[in-house]
Amino acid sequence: MKKIILFTACALLCAGTALSQNYKHAIGLRAGGSNAALTYKQHLNAGNAFEVMAWFGFYEASSFSAAGLYEWTQPVINNDFNLYYGVGGHLGAAANKFAIGIDAIVGLEYKIPNAPIAFSLDYKPSVNFMNLNAYGLFDLALGIKFTF
Repeated sequence: MKKIILFTACALLCAGTALSQNYKHAIGLRAGGSNAALTYKQHLNAGNAFEVMAWFGFYEASSFSAAGLYEWTQPVINNDFNLYYGVGGHLGAAANKFAIGIDAIVGLEYKIPNAPIAFSLDYKPSVNFMNLNAYGLFDLALGIKFTF
């Protein structure tokens, strides 16, 4: 059973490199859970992307946080409807506190054909390792992006 799980995980991770994306860059808004974030996504090659998110007010009104995620993408139905998943980390600051932690993400994205707009629904749990003893295990959000 362990071999089947390991093989499946490796196949999913490797499959992303053989697949295509129909945009190179995207900038947008991700809202849900307990915050709203500005996002920027850049596809590095056919199945890999890097996404940066920045938001204010997650821990308290004057706080700021940013996350960086390495993502793998693969088509679910066609190249306009994709599954993405990834890992990364975040930094945050609130008043006299500082946080550092890890993040994961899994989601579905739909790119409207012949239009520079994409919609997404994703789940992004996170855990802090330093100072701010917070975690975001229930961060489900909707996103809209302008693609170019």
